[in-house]
Amino acid sequence: MRLTFHGHACVRLDHADTALTIDPGTLSQAASALDGATAVLVTHDHADHVDVGAVVAALGSSPGLEVFASGPAAAALVAGGAPAGRVHALVPGQELALGGAHVVVGGGEHALIHAKIPRALNVTFLVELGGRSVYHPGDSFDAPGREVDVLLTPVSAPWMKLGEAMDYAAAATAPYVVPVHDALLSEVGHAMVGRQLGNRDLAGDHEYARLAVGESLTL
Repeated sequence: MRLTFHGHACVRLDHADTALTIDPGTLSQAASALDGATAVLVTHDHADHVDVGAVVAALGSSPGLEVFASGPAAAALVAGGAPAGRVHALVPGQELALGGAHVVVGGGEHALIHAKIPRALNVTFLVELGGRSVYHPGDSFDAPGREVDVLLTPVSAPWMKLGEAMDYAAAATAPYVVPVHDALLSEVGHAMVGRQLGNRDLAGDHEYARLAVGESLTL
């Protein structure tokens, strides 16, 4: 399986004839992530996780493409012009067979930003593809619930602090930790995050694999 980072919270998973795009948002290279995708997964309806225009355009150019998203994200896509029959609302506990991939939907709530800000519905995705597993928590530190090969770990957001990401990575015991949700970080910030999450005494015995936009990790 090949995991390619397309910026911020967006990754694409490719193996054989299956190509899953997760969270193609406005802070990512959504168009390239969606090009040739066989399915799209969306954790929640915030714009940095779903670029409605880009997803609707991809649906228009790829008749077989379908989207699987949290309820509010699915509604936003349909309101933005997506064909309702090709956009599927998800709830935690569902399992999906998408080509060669098996996807377990989890989660429930977006991490708390502030007590006065309503929490979005946020689903998580545990994807098994090509004999490997990847977990995308969206905007949460919800645990994968089992061992995975790659833990996608948010590293910068209004709802988190770096110590939470370190504890999250350490608890998951994944061989690879790939940072996501990083659009707010400068290179100075990335260096600081890398020093902490890459410190095995602090954040667990894993390979910290920061990917540049367009760069891939082959498992």
